[in-house]
Amino acid sequence: MKKRTICILVSILCIGLVACANDGYVERKNFGALYEPLDRVLHGGGQDPAGFLEYADALGEDRYPVLWMTYIGLEHPPEHILDWGKGVKRDLDAIGRDDLMPQIGLSMTGGNDDGSGLDALVARGDYDAQIEAFCEALAFIGRDSFVRIGYEFEGSWNNYSEAGFVGSWKRITTAMRERDLPVATVWCSGGGSAGPRPIEEVMAFYPGDEWVDWWGVDVFSPGEIGMDWITDFCELSGEHGKPVMLGEVTPRHVGVLDGQKDWDEWFGPFFERIRSQPEIKAFCYINWEWDYWSRKLGFQWHDWGDARLQMNETVLEAYRMELDRSLYEHSE
Repeated sequence: MKKRTICILVSILCIGLVACANDGYVERKNFGALYEPLDRVLHGGGQDPAGFLEYADALGEDRYPVLWMTYIGLEHPPEHILDWGKGVKRDLDAIGRDDLMPQIGLSMTGGNDDGSGLDALVARGDYDAQIEAFCEALAFIGRDSFVRIGYEFEGSWNNYSEAGFVGSWKRITTAMRERDLPVATVWCSGGGSAGPRPIEEVMAFYPGDEWVDWWGVDVFSPGEIGMDWITDFCELSGEHGKPVMLGEVTPRHVGVLDGQKDWDEWFGPFFERIRSQPEIKAFCYINWEWDYWSRKLGFQWHDWGDARLQMNETVLEAYRMELDRSLYEHSE
């Protein structure tokens, strides 16, 4: 055998050993952020209590998510927010896993994606009673948590202003920090659903590194997964020393019912994005039948498809295999 051929074979073998050692993914970047896992990606699901349990049951005990999605808005009366906190604690305690972490979407709007942003009023102090109730609820829940303040901040459906959003972010974050609550803040972009808007426009909503623990972006339609914008956003997060959370992900307009076709169109590229993007350190999957929730909550989601993994064995089994990689961190 010629020397060149031997060298090529040795190189291929070495590459294969590295890929095997890394379980087929790029080594993660570590930034030392609050609740950031070392070298791994936090796995989460939701986004209602029943949907979370269906998702977790479908995946099996060894792949149990460690992030539990929930939502609350500052437009509600303080009493409602306190009741929400009691409900979250009840639901989490019933699951019986001490390491399960809430991933909370905190909105500042007055309606269902109608552009009624309340950010400027929150920044002015008009909703301080609600912020106080939210902090009391977090203290009552008593768990390490992530809070995506004003998630999808640049989306037209929220209609936040740059100054209003930054002011409201700082007011809410100050309240949580003064109470020394166990909370990591996530500055979460709407990504492709919001246009995407040029990065420089998105950065106009940025409160500053000292106010933010994680960056985040939500990923829905297939075309969003491979966007250069996502790459640029993640790389910029690294320059700021922040890990990235994919705060809401679901195969919008794809679903799971067509099995391998749906896997190839959405799930395969999505997980390849995670494996190849070293700044990504968390993701949360929405395990919903979207038409049902569109009718239940009054949002325009009727054509988003059935994203429940348990509805297709081909997608479910491939999803389980993906989560068996050493890259992902599950509940213990």
